[in-house]
Amino acid sequence: MPVPAFLRRLFSRAADARPAAGAATPTGTSRPVSAQEGPALAQALAARMPALILTAQKIALTVQQGSHARRRAGTGENFWQYRPAQPGEAASRIDWRQSARGDRPFVRENEAQSSQTIFIWCDNSPSMGWHSSAAVPAKAERALLLALALAAILLRQGERVRLLGADGGTVAAISGKGALERMATLLIDAMRHPSPPATLPHVGQLARNGRLVLLGDGLYDPAAFSGLLRAALARQVRTSLIEVIDPAERDLPYAGRTRFMGLEDEAPLTLSAGGDLRAAYRTAFARHQQQLSDLCRAGGNAMIVHTTDEPPERALLALHMQLAAAHQGSGGARA
Repeated sequence: MPVPAFLRRLFSRAADARPAAGAATPTGTSRPVSAQEGPALAQALAARMPALILTAQKIALTVQQGSHARRRAGTGENFWQYRPAQPGEAASRIDWRQSARGDRPFVRENEAQSSQTIFIWCDNSPSMGWHSSAAVPAKAERALLLALALAAILLRQGERVRLLGADGGTVAAISGKGALERMATLLIDAMRHPSPPATLPHVGQLARNGRLVLLGDGLYDPAAFSGLLRAALARQVRTSLIEVIDPAERDLPYAGRTRFMGLEDEAPLTLSAGGDLRAAYRTAFARHQQQLSDLCRAGGNAMIVHTTDEPPERALLALHMQLAAAHQGSGGARA
């Protein structure tokens, strides 16, 4: 049965099980998107593009409202900060609520946030076209939705948004009227020509002191991923990885003899998907996740895991708060 598989990369060093990269489904379930159906996925998404953009805009609004409700300094088009009151400061300028928390008065100041450049990259490898059932979207579709919603938030805040090409070799400015439509068109068109497996972007052309947001399934060689993070840091660019995974990639919920077929030119593989394999797989998957997380944390970068059966708002809110906190911490404000 033509079904993508996701096991081989995680078990690449195992002597007795060498499954494939992508995901799997047992006999008798619906046929998911395959690598050969990438153009069909792009066509389907193109037909739904107006609805996707509207959904992204609604998600963006929900996330912005949620971040504002937390009353965090550093969110929105303008942000505020506190400074100690100076001798002779007018009493009307003192924030008495904040001052009551300490032993000295504080003044709340509003400042305009200096614009930052955010580079957005969506993984376009064949494994992104997979989903385990009709109940969840393809990983590529969810990454597209998150990217559009993120861009909507950033553009409202006056940030500079740049879209990296699927191979990371081209940069498109996303701005002005119809910005989301243009971005969606570029991302969907790229799906018609999937990238080689595990392709990561080149970061040598990124503007210094920007921020890189990666949206992909995390099926990357840790050494290659580490190299990307180091190259970005050399340009003072910190990275946020939004790892978009299917719930079946996390759980391996299959039982009995299951035939796995690769999305990325791997040979088919038939395994007895019982408890022993499931336990070994989950251990390997958790180890891989920890490797990526450790690499991000070591360089001051960030990683957010998003499963496609979860609301997209959750991951986007976490990312939005991360970006705001990082920008404020870097001194990204002007009086």
